[in-house]
Amino acid sequence: MATVVTRKGKEIIAARLIGATPTQVEPKVSAWGLNPAGLTAAATDVAMFDESAEARVSGTSSQTTTTNANDTYQLVALMTSTAARTITEFGAFDSTTQPNVGAVAAGGVVGSNSNTTLNTAAAFSPGNNNYVQIRTEVMKVTAGSGTTALTVTRAQNGSSAISTIAVADVVTPGNPPGQTGISGGDMFVHADFAGIVLNSGDSIQFTLSVQVT
Repeated sequence: MATVVTRKGKEIIAARLIGATPTQVEPKVSAWGLNPAGLTAAATDVAMFDESAEARVSGTSSQTTTTNANDTYQLVALMTSTAARTITEFGAFDSTTQPNVGAVAAGGVVGSNSNTTLNTAAAFSPGNNNYVQIRTEVMKVTAGSGTTALTVTRAQNGSSAISTIAVADVVTPGNPPGQTGISGGDMFVHADFAGIVLNSGDSIQFTLSVQVT
């Protein structure tokens, strides 16, 4: 299990320090996900592994003390399940918008750490020169937006090319540092954890603490 400030998250922190009225929105929006493959969150992630259908929730933030006075940013958010599901990941974002996701289709990157054709089950439009994540690998879309066959550059944002991609894996757009093309794609923190089984109507209160050390 891991809880990480992403590379994009570090950019968000820096941008919040600029000017008296920073243009960077506070990243206090929470989301949860399913992560059925049991993947481990990494700083190179640009998206959730498999974000759940529930709407993202704006939490309540505060400044608290861990070691030194006021050295910790704390976010508290309550999320409620709309169906029976097992929750295994959490993300903090700066937007309530959920990016449109796709699914991997046969051929291309399936089972390959070098193929540059990403076939999707339906036409997928993250926009050329934007980024997507499949499992733990981030890819740059260089051609094919709006079709079922995208051309991608593998192993982006410091991630590694993987050969474990399978048909029906989730494809989620997201933004690495320096990129803003995906609405709702700025992920501040990503965490994975042991599965929490929920029934419809069950709620979880998440408390996220990020300490400046």
